[in-house]
Amino acid sequence: MSISIIFPIDLSEHGISPAPVSNPRLGIQGKVVTSSTSFGAQSYSDWNATDAIKQNLKMLLLTRKGEYVMDSEYGIGLPDYLFEMTADIDTSGLEADIEQQAATYLPYMNINNLNITIDVERLALQIRIEFYYNELPIPEVFELEVI
Repeated sequence: MSISIIFPIDLSEHGISPAPVSNPRLGIQGKVVTSSTSFGAQSYSDWNATDAIKQNLKMLLLTRKGEYVMDSEYGIGLPDYLFEMTADIDTSGLEADIEQQAATYLPYMNINNLNITIDVERLALQIRIEFYYNELPIPEVFELEVI
């Protein structure tokens, strides 16, 4: 499980260093930065920006439109595609929707390659996204399978 941020930032520029955190029972492991908010609560962010982006992408893909109260247009709703007939799934339309949603809600990443595969025998939807962020020369790869 990863605790993510919306817009990854480099906290080392501000002299903030991460604290090691490990709780195998909850599935939390890594380095986390905590800071107080104006309400006195704590906010957490991943130290690894790649993991934060992948978590945000996963949330975007799995959230159904209308499920997120603050923005009814947020989300792709991949679980809804599992109950459709394979012939009815428009993969090119789904790809366009993913690219449009990513451009709107994840503007800090650029999708280089997007591939959607439907496994008819296993009734699974597989998505592979190669993306860049912060002008890195090597793309990151995100893969998700919805069964």
